[in-house]
Formats: sequence, C-alpha cells, structure tokens
Amino acid sequence: MNAAYRLFICFSLLSFSCLSYSENNDISEFQQGVFSKFLKQSKGNPQEKVYLQTDKPYYSAGEDLWFKAYLVDATTHLPNSISRFIYVELTDKSDSVIYRVKIRKDSLGFDGFIKLKPELPVGYYTLRAYSYWMQNAPSEFFFNKRIYIGNNIDDRIQSQISYQKPVNGKIPVTITLTNSSQKPISGQKVLINQIWNNAPKKKITLLSDKDGKLSWQLSIDSTDLTKKSIELLIEEGEYKCKNKFILPNFNTDFDLQFFPESGILLTNNLQTVAFKAIGTDGLSVEVTGKIFTNTNEEVTEFSSLNKGMGKFILATQPNESYYAIVKSSNGLEKRFNLPASMAEGLTLRLAYNKDKILYEIVNQTSLPINSLFMLIHARGKVLLIEPLKSLVGRISSSVLPEGILSFTIIDSLGNKYCERLSFMKHTAQPSINMLTDKQTYSKRELVNMSLKINSALGTPATGNFSISVTDNQTVKLDSLSDNIISNLWLTSDIKGYVEDPASYFTDNSVLTREKLDILMLTQGWRRFEIENVLKGKFKQPGYYMEAGQALSGKVSNILEKPSKNCDIIMLSPYKSMIRMVKTDSLGRYLISGIEFPDSTSFILKAKKRKSLTDVEIIPDADEFPKFKNYIPSPRVETTAAPIEYFRQSKDKYYYEGGIRVVSLGEVTVTAEKKKKESDSNYYSGLADSQITSETLEKYSSMSLLTVLSTIAGVYVMGDQISIRGSQGQPMLMIDNIETETTEELSYLTTNDVEEISVFKGASAAIFGVRGGNGVIAITLKKGVVSKAGVPISLASIVPLGYQKPNKFYVPKYEIDSVLQDSKPDLRTTIYWNPKLISDSTGMVNFKFYTADKANNYSVIVEGINNDGEIFRYQGIINRKENLMLESDKK
Repeated sequence: MNAAYRLFICFSLLSFSCLSYSENNDISEFQQGVFSKFLKQSKGNPQEKVYLQTDKPYYSAGEDLWFKAYLVDATTHLPNSISRFIYVELTDKSDSVIYRVKIRKDSLGFDGFIKLKPELPVGYYTLRAYSYWMQNAPSEFFFNKRIYIGNNIDDRIQSQISYQKPVNGKIPVTITLTNSSQKPISGQKVLINQIWNNAPKKKITLLSDKDGKLSWQLSIDSTDLTKKSIELLIEEGEYKCKNKFILPNFNTDFDLQFFPESGILLTNNLQTVAFKAIGTDGLSVEVTGKIFTNTNEEVTEFSSLNKGMGKFILATQPNESYYAIVKSSNGLEKRFNLPASMAEGLTLRLAYNKDKILYEIVNQTSLPINSLFMLIHARGKVLLIEPLKSLVGRISSSVLPEGILSFTIIDSLGNKYCERLSFMKHTAQPSINMLTDKQTYSKRELVNMSLKINSALGTPATGNFSISVTDNQTVKLDSLSDNIISNLWLTSDIKGYVEDPASYFTDNSVLTREKLDILMLTQGWRRFEIENVLKGKFKQPGYYMEAGQALSGKVSNILEKPSKNCDIIMLSPYKSMIRMVKTDSLGRYLISGIEFPDSTSFILKAKKRKSLTDVEIIPDADEFPKFKNYIPSPRVETTAAPIEYFRQSKDKYYYEGGIRVVSLGEVTVTAEKKKKESDSNYYSGLADSQITSETLEKYSSMSLLTVLSTIAGVYVMGDQISIRGSQGQPMLMIDNIETETTEELSYLTTNDVEEISVFKGASAAIFGVRGGNGVIAITLKKGVVSKAGVPISLASIVPLGYQKPNKFYVPKYEIDSVLQDSKPDLRTTIYWNPKLISDSTGMVNFKFYTADKANNYSVIVEGINNDGEIFRYQGIINRKENLMLESDKK
C-alpha cells in the first residue's frame, strides 16, 4: 500500500444498512431531498449511451462496413431507451462527414452498414454514433472510433511516405512509388503541393530515382499547430495518380497538469498528487521529474507509470509553493508550477484493501464533522447519503456497483467541498462459452456453432448479441482498443481521450487497478455537476427523445408574419402517404406519426382559407451536430492493416463484379445535367394514373384531348372534361400553373407533351378545395412554353430517412455446383450476425460456411442481457489445410 495511506490508523465501519437509506423512513429531510433531486435529474434528463461493434477494425475501399449499435440507459445500462433512431457518421481528418445513415430500432435492436465507395482515399477516419437525445450532453459523450481505410483497387501506382528526425529545423521526407508488382517506379515526374491549414504553401516538382523515391526537406514551424498535408499529383507518362498525406505533428512540446487528490492541495498535509503529460498531438508523453520548493529545495521525484500518468506523495508545508522540473522521453525539459496550496479546505483520500475501500477525510475548516455528509453515486444514481461520524472509515466493495463511483463531501446546504472518483471492478463477471461441432474445419465446410451465455451469478442470460468471425491472418485484432466493456464502463463516462482503454480490463491485478485509479485521478466524470443537482439547478433538454419521425416547418404570410390556422397537406409516393394538419399560433406545423426510409420524397402544400394572397411554406431542414474529432491521429502515418488484406480485398472486389476505378489527375468538366421534362412536375409519382413520354411517343401528333379520353375514368365531350365520381370539371394544370378553361389544351398535341398525370379522390387532396373534382396535370416538353416559377406555397423535400435493412451475405455450399464453383471465396469477414438472441437457457445456435484460405478465424461476441450486464467473448476457430474439391483437381 502507498505510504500516504499508512496514515489510516483506525477505520470505522459504515454499516451496509447505510447503503439502503433510500428505503428508510428515518432519514432526514435533507437526505430525502438529495435522493429526490438526483431522481428528478435522471427522470427529467435521462442519459443515453451508444456503442458500436463493427465486423472488422479496418476496411478497404469498396467494402461494406457492418455495425451493430447498442443504445442503453447511461445509468443502468439497460437496453430500454425510448429513442428509436440513432445516427452513424463516417468523417475524415478534416472533420467532414463522408457518410451519414439513420438507423431505426427493430425488435432486435439497431444494426446497419456503410457502403464504402471504391474511390475513397486512404487514411484514418472516425466512426461516430449518437441519438438525437444525446445532443443534450456534450458531444465528447458520443461514440467515437478511429477506422483505417485502405485502397488497393487501383494499384497501378502506390505511394508510401516516411519521415526522419529533424535536422537543423528541417524534416527529411521520402515518398516511395511502386507499381502493382511492388517494383519501384523510376524517372516519374511528380508535383508535390504542400498545404498548410487548407491553403497552398509551396509547390515543388521532383523526379523519382531508381528506387522510386522522392526525397526533400520539409520546413515546418514547430509552434504552428494548424493542420498540414502533402498532395501528390502525377499527370504525365503511363501513370495518373492523386494522393494526399496528412502530416503528423512534428512538435515535440508537451504539457503537464497536476491533480491533487479530491481537488485541492492543502498545506501542512501529506497528500497524493496525480499528474498527466500530453503532447501537442493529444497523445501521452512519458516523463520523469523532480519537485522543488520555492526555495529550490528538492522534496521528491516522480515518473509516469502509464500513458504519461502517475502520482507521488507530497508533504506540504505552510507558506511554501512548489514547482517541478520535468523531462520528456525525447529529452525536452520544462518547468511547471504545482497548484497553490491552501491553508483551509477539505480533502478526501481513498485506498483499497482487499474487498474494502478505505477513506480518510482531512478537515482544515471550522465545520464540525457531523455537519458534513458523504455522498456516493454511480452514474447519477445515489448509493449513499450519510452524515459523517468519523474522519476515517471503510466501505465493503461488494455492495458497490461496477464502474465509476463518485465520493463527495457535502453539507446540508448542498455545497460541495471535495470529490474523488474511483473505479469499482467485480471479480465475478458474465461469461460466454463457444461450442462447435468440430475441432477443425476445411475449405467451404459448414460450421455449426453454439454460445452458452451466463450472467455473473452463473445463471442463464437472455439478451441481445452480435458476432463477428474474421480471418485472423488478414484481420489483426487490437486487444487494447475500445470494446463494449471498456466503452460502456469507462470511456463513455469520461471526457477526454483514453489511450488503449481495454488495457484496464485485461486482468484484475494490483498494477492494473493502480493504473485505473490514476486514470480516475486525472480524468473526470462530468455529465452533470453535482452541486447544480443538489441546489435544484437542472439543465432543460434542448433536444427531444426521438420516438418517431416527423416533418416540421413554418408558414408565413405576404407580410412575413406567422400564418396561423393554415392548412398543410403532405403527400408522398411512399405507401401513398397523405396527411393534413394546421399551423399553430406561431405559424408552425408538425406532421408526426409517420415513418419513412431514406430517399423518400414529400410534397408539402400550404393553403390559407379565405385569403386572396399566397402563403410561403418553409420546411425545417435536417440539422446535425457539428463534428469535432476527439481522437488524436497516430504519431506516425502507417498502414494499420497487413498489405495482404488490401490485396485480397481488391481481388474480392473485382471477382464480385466491381468496376475498375482509375485515379486521374484533377479535371474540371463543365456541363448541365440532362433533366427529364417530368422532373419539373412536383407531383410526378403521386398520381393515380399517368401517361409517360414513352407512351405518348406512340400517339405521334395526336390531339391532347383525344389522348385524355383514353385514360380510364376520364371523359371528354367536346370541350368538357370530367372524372368519374366527380360533379364538375377537374382542376387543369399546365406546368404547375392552373388554367381556367380547356381552350389551351385543345391547341396541344402529343408532340408538345412530356407527361400527363391524373389525380382522383385522396391523392388530389394536396391541391385543396380546387382539387375536389380531381386534377389533370400536363407537363410540357422543354421549349414549348416558358416555365413558371414554383409557387411559394409548395415545397418538395427529401429528408434523411432510416436505412433500409440489408443482410450480410454468407455463401451456402449445400449444392455441389456451388461447392465446386471455381470463383474463389475471398471473404475476410467470414460471418457477421448482429441479431443473435439467447433463449431462456442462455443458448444461441447458428451456422455458416468457411472460406477458401486455410487461416484460423477470430471470433468476437459482444452484447447486453435484459438486466444490463455487459458481455464480451474472444475465441478461435481452427482451420486445416484445404481438402481438394473436384474442381481443384481438374
């Protein structure tokens, strides 16, 4: 045990009944108030977490990125959140959103995919996920994961960049060019464009040497922390190529912060002080140092234990201040001042002794100890609020839940004096056992697999799980990267980037627990401030819990004032949806109770009764949170996956019919999009009957009125037109403009017309009262007459809808013809299933076929049961040398 905690000379036992005071009628009014305020906080502004399991840690352009999302209550980890939609985004290093999909919850949870374009540039990307409601918390609490994406689809020319140590303020840079056979490309003229913060800085032209290398020295101001990149452009000769390299941060400077245990540094006291050293790139820096008094007397020394973090004991003295001389691992030495010590204050010390948490309070205030309370909460749920009777004590860890705990000393007025975070790990953990019908498998062989899932108590667990089976020679798993356990227990509750978060859960050794405790001392849990809750200062949510989809907007009159009690008609070709609502006193409308997939179009029409002027409808645009990348980039830009993986992915892409992608130099093409004349008809696709341009071509030069008479339910008698079931002439429109008589129609022939649409009954509702007898809309060919502008009372929108479900493809080699197919099976993800449900006995059964290569498979299973327990399993499926198929023998 650390020397500082030898000060614990006696300990009083907090009886376990204290932990159930919420159910005790004898607790004080203040204690009851604390429970009720935290309950009000959790009920009025419940927190959500989302975690994504992906089928692989990295990808190749042209592949599908598959994911399963677990959306849970942040306090209980129960998968019972009200939100029915989540958003998943892939962003590049410029924080630009490359892909965004909206996922709807089904009976088995959330899952989806992102189809990566074959021309996607090589580099690191960030996968982000959140619910609409989660925007009420800082975006640091969104799910974030770094994803590397390579691209070997056009492998005629490949480029790799490397850097050497700076020499006289200049950084030697080398780019190596190779062809598809990995042979150097010599004598190639290359344009190098250096871009500093999106602005070109300097262009140079180089010629590759016999080894395919381009070498030069890069001048960079080490104090300039703006984003920098190098653009490589080849436009001459056999090869055409454009590639971009994001430069790492070459600045070797670092910062160091000190964190006295529980908040403040008290004088005349023996106190633990933690520290954390971070480079300008956001990654940790290992350091050593010494602490000195203001009279330059050395008092102690320290060194980082893990990821730039560590702690030391400091015996503070009255009227003294302290500073540190710190040296980084690369030799840079700096001075940092420690926080000023305070003569008055209160601190809380924690230590661990087997199954007990020991605490000691140092009270250098005039407050009597019995006027203070110990408050312990886990993720916003109060576990204990008890008046202090002694400055020392202990708590059994068995009665505390797993995860981050907050120990806080408060008074009866709700003032917070100090707070200490701790992490509780339990020995008993949920388990998953994998069972297969064979010990080893050969080529294209059926695998029958079962999972036996038990809770931490050893009882069968019923829940929702996902599984990924990958080739472990081409897909290398990072055992230290974030997973469902480290994410939901740790990183989702901590602001700031945590390096190698899974390393804190590899075992329960004393060293691992020590590293985790230092993390608690240096990074805080701050979804809300305790003092605000205690004083009833609750943040009002600005975003709603998205239980369904809706369309909203506003309507203004000619004076740009809100148009209240205005009729809004919505039509969509998706399931022939029709809705009618009215605007409120602020001119706002809301169309709820609808659900629609992505790429669904809507027509919105605003109509003000008894108004001679038109009104303007302004739909609300989709809004998404601004992105800020909280994941630092690696210090060295390296390929994060085996070269073999990208070669195999390229072969798989072409075998499955992928189109060859050729990288070209930058070309500007100026042209107008060829638009169908029917595109100008807002109502196209909503009509009950329609005659398209292809059909009209069969009636060359025929009178338009004659053609109208051929449409079922439309009657033409001379210059009179009617629709079956109506009591008068239908509304007639030419290019979205109403015409009062049929005279203009009598001059038109099929040579003038692009499309004819007929609306009857409910589908004519969008045209208001004038559409009561039906509507005939004529779209003319371009140039026949000038087009009128779109009415301001009409809007066409395509909001972001939910992604339509898709299924991961697994070949079935049940038939000999399929089994003996000569096309190679080059899957790197052998099996992906995001919809596993364990039964009442905790069992899950499924099957799949192996691929061609005789590499062993890695199995990752993650999930949550109905009680909020978090599960993870990693295993191996053994492969053997492939047995020869009949087709192979030939």
